[in-house]
Amino acid sequence: MKSAILLAAGESRRFGSNKMLYKVLDEELGEDLMVRVAARKFLSSSVFDEVVVVVGYEYGKVVEALADLDVKFVFNPDFTLGMSTSVIAGVRRVLKHSELVAIHPSDVPFVKTETLRYLATSVSSLCSGDCIVIPRYRSKGGHPLIILGNVVREVLEISERERGLKGLISKNRELVRYLEVDDPGVVFDIDTPEDLQRAVLPVSSNFTRGSA
Repeated sequence: MKSAILLAAGESRRFGSNKMLYKVLDEELGEDLMVRVAARKFLSSSVFDEVVVVVGYEYGKVVEALADLDVKFVFNPDFTLGMSTSVIAGVRRVLKHSELVAIHPSDVPFVKTETLRYLATSVSSLCSGDCIVIPRYRSKGGHPLIILGNVVREVLEISERERGLKGLISKNRELVRYLEVDDPGVVFDIDTPEDLQRAVLPVSSNFTRGSA
């Protein structure tokens, strides 16, 4: 099976309130709540057997926002301790039945559906066993992170102290494969209200302006 894990448990401290429940304007899907855009992208890509959303902060509101979508939920009681705890909670849920796991923060909503398909279908040509696949846009690594083989189990050992998934990548450099994509959405995350103001425009317009 191929499983997608969407991280939506954080407190949005830099944002000031739960950013998952704010609306963004996406080029493909139009206007919708941030967490819904992320979930709808993975569902519409049709390459994942399941989409698992990890919830924590204001979990009732997030679950309600996604109630009409075909997603599964995992509650992370330790969400205040950092993103690593949510990653572990999600991976623990799919570990026994998934051979490919995509891990994606829901505050990176603008990744294109075609990029998700490209990543999932390119894995077989990039990897022959244990592997970490990272999409890269203009020399910058982005999301989702795709993990295969025994590396999936290693995710259960990450911690905030050791830089979470970044630490996992550092320890497994020989297993990392970068896949170049023409998609600024893989690196556009929303952390602050200022980021949200940029997000009311199509993502390509944001990057065009930023490079001018």
